[in-house]
Amino acid sequence: MRTLVLDSTYYPVRIVNWQKAMILLFTGRAEIVTEYQDRRIVGVSNSFSLPKILRLYSRHKSDKKVRFSRQNVFWRDSYKCQYCLDIHPSSLLTIDHVLPQSRGGKTTWENVVSACAPCNTRKGNKLPHEANMRLLKRPHQPKWSPQICLRLKKDDPEEWYQWFSLKTA
Repeated sequence: MRTLVLDSTYYPVRIVNWQKAMILLFTGRAEIVTEYQDRRIVGVSNSFSLPKILRLYSRHKSDKKVRFSRQNVFWRDSYKCQYCLDIHPSSLLTIDHVLPQSRGGKTTWENVVSACAPCNTRKGNKLPHEANMRLLKRPHQPKWSPQICLRLKKDDPEEWYQWFSLKTA
């Protein structure tokens, strides 16, 4: 069982397992918004319904910086090779340094792009124009907040969708 956690302004911040949800509740850091009617924890002297949605008493603080990672680069580039424009699963994408590392290029948001293996091999240690290749767009640090990227599962409660403004099928 999973629990959706909202901050004090009812903004979704994370999804946690039921154990973490109970810790947030019993340590006084959150309150129950809704609970599962058919799921209970039964102890020797107490019985508790599992929380479906919790609201933190404090506001969630975001550092507004997106952590640099392969997956976040692929997400920024919409899983699209920035040279041939084909969309690929992350298992078939590589990270290409626009200014190659062998020429002093750094591994930063502004110097890496998603590339399929054939395009990355073709470019090699050249600049895009030297390899007769063109970038779809100039790489940049994204401005979106990674906290909103919560992964919902098919068996998660439909009630959660109202917090994300998503439509159910």
